[in-house]
Amino acid sequence: MKKKILFVDDDFLLRELMSEMLSEMDYDVDLAESSEEAVHTFHDHPKDYDLVLTDLLLLDGTGDEVAKKIRSIRADIPVVVMTGTPHGLPPIEAEAAGVCKVLPKPLTRAELVEGLRDVF
Repeated sequence: MKKKILFVDDDFLLRELMSEMLSEMDYDVDLAESSEEAVHTFHDHPKDYDLVLTDLLLLDGTGDEVAKKIRSIRADIPVVVMTGTPHGLPPIEAEAAGVCKVLPKPLTRAELVEGLRDVF
């Protein structure tokens, strides 16, 4: 059975690109363009997802905030944050939010494959 990922990013082109890449990697993908949409989608179907992959900086919040809210709904869900900021998400903040992995952006397909393999 395919693993299902909820991917969160406010950039339309990146959502489309990541959706295509993840689908080619044999994952089912749902997309959210905001932290509010991601939390709402996850809240409505928490058992459907195997992983949440989110950008760190969203127009209406941050990836670590998304992680906290989603993990308050289902504590065992792995949350991976992607960031293109120079200092990223400090490990202590990532751990406090329940983020299991932080991936750098831009991200190559090989880095994505390896990062998700580490989590799964």
